[in-house]
Amino acid sequence: MSETLRDACTPRGTQKWHWYSVLDDLVRQGGLVKEEVQWSFSDPGIFLYKRKPLIMTWAKDQYLLVTMERDDEDFARVVNAFTRVVEYGPFCKYVDPENNMPTYEWDKINPEERFRALQKEKRDLVKIE
Repeated sequence: MSETLRDACTPRGTQKWHWYSVLDDLVRQGGLVKEEVQWSFSDPGIFLYKRKPLIMTWAKDQYLLVTMERDDEDFARVVNAFTRVVEYGPFCKYVDPENNMPTYEWDKINPEERFRALQKEKRDLVKIE
């Protein structure tokens, strides 16, 4: 299984992983409990897991970044759920200096090169094998 893509409004003919598909995939494929994961209508681009903010940035078959306020058991569940959905695992984690929050990053194209780039700009960078 993988991300449930649907037609995007623009550009014509492209597909998008809409927020409602992300939620459904995290529950159906990723194993999260439906009542614990939701979209934040007050802040577009942010999900909530157990009422904790979760920021996701994604490009199909390229990369995924997931940021939460703490690297705890809840974050581990979210990381595992996303890994099941996108069908490949994160290659590193770090603290984002902009928001001081932990981030896990997946890179399907060239994680080694991306890791070298991150070494120059991220704190507490850890490679995940």
